[in-house]
Amino acid sequence: MRTLPFIRNSIRRKLVLLFVTVMALLISTVGIAQYGLTSSMLRDDLETYSLQTLEQANLNIQRYFKEYEQAFLFVEGSEEFLTWTRQRERFTSTYLRLSKLIDRNSVQPFIMQHPEVLSLSMLNPYGNELRYTTSAPFRLDYSLRERMTRMPMPGGRIQSAVVHRSDDYDGAAPVVLSLTHQWNHYGSNSYIVMDIAVTPLLRILQRMDEATDGAQYIVDGQGRIVVHAQEERIFEAVSPQLGAQIAQADSDAFLDRASNRFVVFAAIPDTQGWTSVIELPYDQAARTIYLVRDFTVSVTVLGIGVTVLLLFVFSSSITGRIVKLKKQLLQTKLGRIEPGPELGGVDEIAQLGHAFNSMLRRLDASVDELADARAREQTALFTAVQSQIHSHFLYNSLETINAMAGIAGMRTIEQAVLSLSAMIRYSSRIREVAVPLRDELEHTRHYLYMTGIRFERISYTYRVDPEALEVRCPKLILQPVLENACKHNVETAGRSLHLDLSVRARFGRYVHIRIRDDGAGMPDAVLHRLRGSLASASLELPAGDSGIGLANVAYRLSQFYAQRGCGGARIGVYHNREGTGITVAIVVPMIPA
Repeated sequence: MRTLPFIRNSIRRKLVLLFVTVMALLISTVGIAQYGLTSSMLRDDLETYSLQTLEQANLNIQRYFKEYEQAFLFVEGSEEFLTWTRQRERFTSTYLRLSKLIDRNSVQPFIMQHPEVLSLSMLNPYGNELRYTTSAPFRLDYSLRERMTRMPMPGGRIQSAVVHRSDDYDGAAPVVLSLTHQWNHYGSNSYIVMDIAVTPLLRILQRMDEATDGAQYIVDGQGRIVVHAQEERIFEAVSPQLGAQIAQADSDAFLDRASNRFVVFAAIPDTQGWTSVIELPYDQAARTIYLVRDFTVSVTVLGIGVTVLLLFVFSSSITGRIVKLKKQLLQTKLGRIEPGPELGGVDEIAQLGHAFNSMLRRLDASVDELADARAREQTALFTAVQSQIHSHFLYNSLETINAMAGIAGMRTIEQAVLSLSAMIRYSSRIREVAVPLRDELEHTRHYLYMTGIRFERISYTYRVDPEALEVRCPKLILQPVLENACKHNVETAGRSLHLDLSVRARFGRYVHIRIRDDGAGMPDAVLHRLRGSLASASLELPAGDSGIGLANVAYRLSQFYAQRGCGGARIGVYHNREGTGITVAIVVPMIPA
C-alpha cells in the first residue's frame, strides 16, 4: 500500500510506470495474438483500402456516363434534331442543312471534349439515318435500323449500355461500349446510338491498384467481364462464387480460397447492373503484415530498456517546469492575473508557459476590445435599420409617383413605375438565393417592358410549360442574357429586336430554357471563343468580352447546383437556323419549390 502513494506523489514515477506498462502490454498483445487476428486485421485493411479505391473509380465511371447522358439530352433538345425527326425525304436541301446543323451545334462540340467517341448514329421514325464517325468508317452495308433489329432495346427502357465486339466498322472489330437512347415524340420513336472506345474505362481500372499484382475489371448484369486490362478476358464469365456474392449484395469482400485471392466488389451507380471488382493476392499482402509484426516485437523489447533509461534522464527537466506552471495556474485561479517568470527551454512546455503569459498580458486588452466590439455591434444594427428605412422611403416614393401618374391619367408612366418598383423590390431581396422560375420570368417581363419603353423597337413572346413554373433556380440568371441581346442589337446597332423565350420541362428531371433573338448574331470566331470559355472550369473571360454576362450566369449555375449535390446544369450558345440571331439554351435540374 505504501507503493501507491510513492508513485502518485511524483509525476516522474508516473511517467516511468506508464511507459513500462504500455510497452509490457504491447509485447504481451503481440506475443499472444495468433494468425487469426492478423488475418482479420489484414482483411479489414484490404477491404477498406479496396472499397475506397473502388468508390473513387466508380465515381469516375459514373461521371463519364453522366456526360454521355447529357450529350443525349442536348442533341434531342436541339431544334434541328426535332425538325430532322419529322423529315420523310432524304435528298432535299432541308435535310442536308439539318444534318450539318446537328453536326456543328451538337456532335462536334461533344466529340471535341470526348475523343474516345468512335461514332454517333441517329435513326428517325421514317428510316432516315445520320452517321458521324471520328476514326474508322462504317462498313458500306452498315444500317442502324438493321442493328436495332439485331440488338433491340431492353423492354421498357429508353436507354441502354452494352459492351460488345462491333463488326460495323472497316478493319478489325473493336471492343466498344454502345449507348442507345430512344426518343419518343407523339408515339414516334427515334434512336441515337453512340459507340465509345473502352479506353477511358481501361485507364480508370489501371489506376485502381497499381501497387500490387492484382486484377481489376468490370462485370455486367449477366455476370460477364465487359472491361478488363487484358482484352482476351473480356466477355468471360466470372467464377460462380463471385457471381453468387454479386447477386446477394451491392458491395462486399471475401477470400477466394481456390485462387488464394482477396476479392472486393462494388456496384457502379446509375448503370444497368455493372459492378467493379478488384482481386488482390493474399500472400503478397500478408507477407508485409508478418514482417511488420516481427519487427514490432523486436523493437518493443529493445524499446522498454531504452525508454526506462531515457525517462529518468529527461523527466527531471519536464516535471520541474510543469510544477512551476502549476503554481502559476493556481495563482491565476485566485484572481492574480500577472505574468510569471518565463520557463526555460524551447520545447512544448516552454512554449506553453510563454503562451500562458502572453494570454495574461492580452486578457485586460481583450476586455476593452469586447466593449468596443459591443459598441460597433450597436452601430451596425443602427445602420442596418437606417438602410431598411431608406429602402422603405424609396418604395414609398415610387408609390407616390405612381399615384400621381394615376391621377393625371398617365397610364404609361404609372405602369413604368410599377415595373420599376417590382424590379427594385425583386433585386433588393438579397437573402433570396434560390427563387421559383415563375418569379424569375415575371422579373424578365418587367425588364423587357422598361427596355421597350426606352427603345420602342423591342418585341417578345413567352412559351412556358406550367409544370416548370415552381422549379427553383438561381436568382437573376435570365436578365443578363436579355441585356446582352438588347445591348448588342438595339442600343449599339440601333436595329429592331424580337425575343422568343421558351421554357420546357423534360422527363420530369430537367428544365430547358431557350432565349432566341433575331438580331445581328456574332462572328464564328467570337462564338467559338465564347463556347470554350463556358466549357472551361475557370469560366474566366478577357476584359471587355461580349460574353462576360453569360460567363457570370454559367459560373453561378455551376456553384448553385454543385452545393445542392445536383449535376447537369449547362448553358450553350448557338447560331439560329435562319442564319440571323443567337439562341442561348440553359438546362437546369428540377428542384421543386
